[in-house]
Amino acid sequence: MVLEYIRRPPTWGVLALTVALATALPHDGVLAPAQAQSPTKAQPQAQPQARSEQQAAPPPRTGPLFIDDAHEPTIMVAWMQRDGTRIELTRTLPWGTKNDRIDMGLNVLAFAAVGGTRIELQQGHPLGSVVRVGFYKVDDQEPFFTDIKPGSQVEVRLQGVKFIEDARPTKATALHHLQYALEDVLNCGLDGSAIDQYNTASAQDTLGGNVTQDNGRPGVLRIIEGNDATEAPAFYRHGEQAPESMGPDERFATVRYVIDEDAGTIGMQAILPYELFRHVRDPWLRAEPGTFFEPTHFHLEFENLPSRVPDEEEPQAEQEPQDTPRAADPAAGT
Repeated sequence: MVLEYIRRPPTWGVLALTVALATALPHDGVLAPAQAQSPTKAQPQAQPQARSEQQAAPPPRTGPLFIDDAHEPTIMVAWMQRDGTRIELTRTLPWGTKNDRIDMGLNVLAFAAVGGTRIELQQGHPLGSVVRVGFYKVDDQEPFFTDIKPGSQVEVRLQGVKFIEDARPTKATALHHLQYALEDVLNCGLDGSAIDQYNTASAQDTLGGNVTQDNGRPGVLRIIEGNDATEAPAFYRHGEQAPESMGPDERFATVRYVIDEDAGTIGMQAILPYELFRHVRDPWLRAEPGTFFEPTHFHLEFENLPSRVPDEEEPQAEQEPQDTPRAADPAAGT
């Protein structure tokens, strides 16, 4: 019956039936029971699985880097007192803004925030994320670091910084920003523009021309790699080589980045000689605690880039200075 039907004059319906039967019939012209029930069973099952695998693969990220704000950072500030007691204030706190300050104890308020001076001055990488740890005085009339030992240093740490994707710090972007009370600046014969000061890791990092010899110490933050304790801060000369009569020496600060690959976090440790908290244009250039006006606020920040950004797009940190006549006194303490 099948053959007779095919021999009739073709119509569109007949042609369609002819193609269907020709596809289904084996070489002997008889439909096998299994073929009649399910002509192609395996292919429809394989195709949805392939589509599911394609849908599960996330598209590559192309936008800027974002913080994982579910992971709270830990901050610490420490210094040595005159009697040799080490003061260490530590808190784990949520990401916020500079107005979300937490009382650390003594005369110190603190915050951790995304963004900073580099972003405000529009000098950040378009794909980067700047993080900062900042401090304010509780009482502007009292010392920032209670009974700090002369010649000592202030240690600041920011730990547990986590992003939503793999990232790395841009080491040359380390920045120490200080802000002074307007009254103190005016009492020194300076104008209101002198309330902001910047200590940078690179002498070439002027933040778009905003950092000069008059409002900062370009290149005073020395980036330290690894745990080499021999790279103690050397003495820093502001601008050109100054004669001894110009005042006490200023030491280099050190900044070390700490990467925890297992936890996927980034951290920073900064050792800041106390004299770097003095205004760069202080006319008396005294270094003894209580003899110069301190900032009422300071913060440290650094930029991070997604791992997908090539290394060659990073700005480079300063090389180890060649003229390091003296090492810092280890007895000064931290």
